Amino acid sequence: VTILFFLWGFAYGLLDVLNSHFQQLLTIDATRSAGLSASYFGAYFLCPLTISGWILRRFGFRVTFMTGLAVLTVGCLLFWPAGVKESFGGFCGAMFVVGAGLSTLETGADNFLAICGPPRYSEIRLNLAQGIQGVGSFVAPLLASRVFFAKTIDDKQGLKNVQWVYLGVACFVALLIILFYLAPMPEVTDADMNLQELDISNEEVGPLGKQYNLFLGVWSQFCYVGAQVAVANYFIQFCVEAGYEKA
Repeated sequence: VTILFFLWGFAYGLLDVLNSHFQQLLTIDATRSAGLSASYFGAYFLCPLTISGWILRRFGFRVTFMTGLAVLTVGCLLFWPAGVKESFGGFCGAMFVVGAGLSTLETGADNFLAICGPPRYSEIRLNLAQGIQGVGSFVAPLLASRVFFAKTIDDKQGLKNVQWVYLGVACFVALLIILFYLAPMPEVTDADMNLQELDISNEEVGPLGKQYNLFLGVWSQFCYVGAQVAVANYFIQFCVEAGYEKA
């Protein structure tokens, strides 16, 4: 399951590099290229509140993972026709589908790691997995600048590179679907949840309306991600305008 964290970290790491390259390849400004980020995180806002949570509750973790991977594969494949048409709107639509798949994966993976062991150590398991996600976010722009887009000759070649990169990601994700289908994966039953509830029953838990730490945590995460995305979205463009080498 931890490989899924690397996968969506890798996808996010490519996002800012794509923003920079689309500004050049499709002759759009930085503000319009931010539509890629808006599409990606728009899916993160909508899907967990609607379809992703329902799939997890109705069908369990395996189906949730396979569904998320299937949607992600479709989103990656959509980059090919978008590149053929040279349509920025098509790329935004494809990125929304990619975000829908990844948010479905994250809905399942975060919960799976939280309950797959002793409840008192759930934060440790999640932090370790998030560290793997950070590795993916670090590796992606390095590969993009040194390998994927290193030999870009003209705009046509640049779009071709984007298409081939996401086609390769789609093939890898398709292999993961087969892996999750074949691999044994424990599902969590109501009895398991009751046992975990008994394990932490000695800890006082108030009603949801009084979980102030939870609300502050959500607000902190909202501010952090918003600031991170805003800075990352324009950082490469700032470096280019300042005279540094393009990413």
